[in-house]
Amino acid sequence: MSRLALVAPLALLLACFSNGDDGSGTAASATSGDTSTSTSAASTTSGDASTSAGSSGGASSGSSGGGSSGGSSGATTSGGGSSTGGPETSGGATSSGGEATTTTTGGIDGLAEVGALVVLGDSISDGGGQPPYYYNLLRADLEAHYGPITYANAAQSGSKTGALLGQAKSLPGSLPGPVVAVITSGGNDMKAALPQVILGTDGPVKAEVAANIDAALGELLAPGRFGPGVEVFVFEGNIYDASDGMGNFSEGKCAFGNGLPPIPTDAFFDAWNGVIADAVEARGEAAIDMHGYFYDHGYNNPPNWYASDCTHPSMLGHDQLRRLFYEAITGEALP
Repeated sequence: MSRLALVAPLALLLACFSNGDDGSGTAASATSGDTSTSTSAASTTSGDASTSAGSSGGASSGSSGGGSSGGSSGATTSGGGSSTGGPETSGGATSSGGEATTTTTGGIDGLAEVGALVVLGDSISDGGGQPPYYYNLLRADLEAHYGPITYANAAQSGSKTGALLGQAKSLPGSLPGPVVAVITSGGNDMKAALPQVILGTDGPVKAEVAANIDAALGELLAPGRFGPGVEVFVFEGNIYDASDGMGNFSEGKCAFGNGLPPIPTDAFFDAWNGVIADAVEARGEAAIDMHGYFYDHGYNNPPNWYASDCTHPSMLGHDQLRRLFYEAITGEALP
């Protein structure tokens, strides 16, 4: 079968590659303390915890952390501010197979303090999959580790990397530092560019993804973005693959792909995830290897970390994703 003949059937196949879906976003929220729920406009408070797409948890303020969250609506907060920082932490292992473990570079073993957690990206960070969601769990974990923190979630289901800059700009102008920014994005870009991916003509699209990520990180890391002297540290995940490189989605009981032949996928993900890592690390920030960490935990290798749509994390997957980000941020593994 020619590569051109594969494009149409693979358009269905890549639905599972995405780190998000085509649904509408929920809302950005920012809080610090107990529990409240936000489903539309973004908000930030100091004293109570809020839940956006099922959020719960919290963290404490400190001097070396960074976070960001974007969305389709605005946010307000009380707290410090933001400045460039840059964790030299990189989570994950090999992108085309192999168990991934969080590693560090540059001698950083985790942040000593965190003042705010912000979340940006697609549906993985906005209600996708089975709750409890990783970002709610992570917030609670960080608060247990650092003490109370301010929280803002501006992720939007269905969004691409082009939305990250707007999400970052929607964040409050003042947050207590250090600020930790957790981002999941790129899967929807890859899905939309499927014909180019298959034909090997996706270079311009990947360059656009890199530019989008760089623009968003430039906003987050701008000196004084969240207040004078506030440091920001970004932890950005890449794109995972529920088929673990096999591309046999019609055999995985997914909601698509019936009758389609298996198509090996490692080369596609390696290329895209390399672009994401390069863009993040060029800013001195942490590229988190979700692909490597989830590898061998898809529907071909139970227990499956993916929901039945083969796109979002299951309850187990969200638990694992929370562990991946937690270790990258704190330098410690959860029990």
